[in-house]
Order: sequence, then C-alpha cells, then structure tokens
Amino acid sequence: MIKFDRYLWAIGHIQRRRLLLELLETPAIHTSELNMSEGETKLLLAEVKHAHLPKLSDHDVIDWNPERNRIKRGSKFEEVKPLLELLDANRERLPDGWV
Repeated sequence: MIKFDRYLWAIGHIQRRRLLLELLETPAIHTSELNMSEGETKLLLAEVKHAHLPKLSDHDVIDWNPERNRIKRGSKFEEVKPLLELLDANRERLPDGWV
C-alpha cells in the first residue's frame, strides 16, 4: 500500500479519526477515555476494540495494550500526524460527523 493511501486508511473511519485526534492531544489514553458521542453503545466500543485498535496497532500507528486497555502513539503516528493536524485545525469547516 502506498504511504499516502495508508494514511488515508488510518483516518478513513470516524472512530479511528476520533481516537487518533485524541492521541494528537495526549500521548496515551485508556480505552475508557475514548470520545464516544451520545447514543454510541457498548457495541461500538467492542467494534473499536476488536476491529480498529488491532488494525491501527498492526500498522504501528498506535501501540495498544489490550490487557491494560492502554493506547499510545505508535512508531508511525508521526507520519499520520500532519493529516490529523489538518483535520483538527479545520473542525468548524468540516461537515458534521467528520471528526
């Protein structure tokens, strides 16, 4: 996969974007601290834990410890960071549900 495509993949799902934007602000978080909007259920948290976290971890964007429920920036986080900063700086200009 071309690097840019990999970066777009990393931010391609709303839950991955939210998680990575949180890591932009703080270098490590607990899964209980994930920014879930009202109406999002335990089922969604399960989706994040069983689909998105392992994939981001496999691509070294995050370092995830499932036993401790800790997530921190991975070795390739810095490669995705410019896109995250662009999203973060333009939150008000983006359509609802993008970040």
